[in-house]
Amino acid sequence: GLAAALATPEAVMQRRLMSPPIKVTVDKVNGLYYSWNKYRGPGDVTFDPPQVKVWEDTRTSANSPWGALWLPPALPEDGIHAVTMTFSEPGEYILWGRADDGGLYQDAYVTVNVAE
Repeated sequence: GLAAALATPEAVMQRRLMSPPIKVTVDKVNGLYYSWNKYRGPGDVTFDPPQVKVWEDTRTSANSPWGALWLPPALPEDGIHAVTMTFSEPGEYILWGRADDGGLYQDAYVTVNVAE
């Protein structure tokens, strides 16, 4: 009957996706990732591949450990997380890297000088 239909995994997931969080801080998926972000600098920085968000973006397709259905990226066999960064203009940038396993994280800051 109706109770059985509401208890299917699909129905439960649909209700979860359509409901606002019930806590101020939502659950986070545990999984190792490394993410680069622009901390400071005169222009925009784009990252390829797109980086995991390090803030609580709960939207389903937000590429965030707090979003529904998020899965951590595959770990590279050589342990090197290769990222291509493109800078929109010259100048001094500070990039912020974060390693996170879902429980603990470590941040690092790197200064990059971009010439014309």
